[in-house]
Parts: sequence; structure tokens; C-alpha cells
Amino acid sequence: MAVSSKTAAMRRRGLLGLTLLAVVLTIAVGVVLWQAVELSSVSTVSAQIDQFKPFASGVRLALIGLLAALWPRLVRLAHRSGRVDDSQRDSLLAQRWRVVGWLLVIELMLGQNLFGRIFATTTGSIV
Repeated sequence: MAVSSKTAAMRRRGLLGLTLLAVVLTIAVGVVLWQAVELSSVSTVSAQIDQFKPFASGVRLALIGLLAALWPRLVRLAHRSGRVDDSQRDSLLAQRWRVVGWLLVIELMLGQNLFGRIFATTTGSIV
């Protein structure tokens, strides 16, 4: 199935829009943190961020669970819209738990600081 130039242009435009959204949100978070540091001390901002971490972890885990639950519907939607053919659909449906598993591994290693905790345990430090 050939992709028309109109479809490719729409995909590029969508990717550009999402990239710009990510850049704007990153800048907005940076500005908010900069202002927070300007208005109070770095230790105060660090303490506030530490209070927010459990909530952020919960949101990330909920989003991973939502992705696992909605994966078949999203693949079906992509198939109905013509973006995915039958063989790609079957492949995507088979990949669901692999993707969810890797997202959970990334969350454990980076989000939950499993590397740091293991290192601290092996060296005898306190995290």
C-alpha cells in the first residue's frame, strides 16, 4: 500500500506539531522552575519536587496501564484509518506486552531510581 504525498505531508505536520508541543511544554516547565528558584531557595524547590515525586510516579504507572488497556483499540483504530495493514496490525497486537514491559523496566530503572538504590545497597550508603 503506497503512502500518498498528502498523507505523508499530514504525518510530517502532525509530527512537527507534537514536537513543537513538547518543546513548548519543556520550556514552560523550565520557566516555572526558574521562577520558583528565583522566588525561594533551591532547597525549598527541591523539597517541593520531592513531595511531587510519588504523584508523578503514580501518573506514569497509570499511563502505562492505560496504554496496555487501550493498545488493541488504538491498533484497531489505526487499521481502520488505513495507516496499518493486516500484517502490521497482527505484529502490533503481538508487541503490546513487550512494549508495556519495557516501559515498566524504564520506569523502575529511571523513575524509581533502581540503579541508585542497588548501588547504595551494595556500597552501604543510605539513599
